[in-house]
Amino acid sequence: MPDTALPVDTSAALAAAVATMRRGTAFLGGGLSRSGGAPVGASYRARLAGNGLRELDRFLNLLIDAALEAGGGDARPRQANTAAKYRAIAPGDRRGVADHRRLLALGRSRACLFYCDGVVRRPDRRGGATMTLGWPGADGRLEVRRLGEQLWLDAADLGDIARFYRRLADRIGG
Repeated sequence: MPDTALPVDTSAALAAAVATMRRGTAFLGGGLSRSGGAPVGASYRARLAGNGLRELDRFLNLLIDAALEAGGGDARPRQANTAAKYRAIAPGDRRGVADHRRLLALGRSRACLFYCDGVVRRPDRRGGATMTLGWPGADGRLEVRRLGEQLWLDAADLGDIARFYRRLADRIGG
């Protein structure tokens, strides 16, 4: 059977993926508000915040595929784990390793917010008692919560997460 697929302009696909990521980071960084107006509340509802993080993760996943295709590589559309997909393309330097670890922490935080109403139920490691969050605390290091504790995101946390994803988008998309 002949291949009837239309050629894809990979540079246009990459530019569109970067633009989508930028819109998503602006929305999250604006307090989950299109107009940049009043955010959802002082303490963001867990499911809404988790969904916002899920969307950014999905946008990054698609951006990585677009970058792979634009670079002549093979996209991995069935690879749903964005942190694993990123690790495959990330530089092996300290920044790349730290970004991968943060994506893992964001994945656990996102699941906690979306599925567990923001209550920490799953530790970083089997048998552990804590979970690392995907955003830094006052000391600049990623925050850690004990099992059973509640997660809260404020506007500063959302802004920091948005800047992180934006930096990754700019690095991957050029």
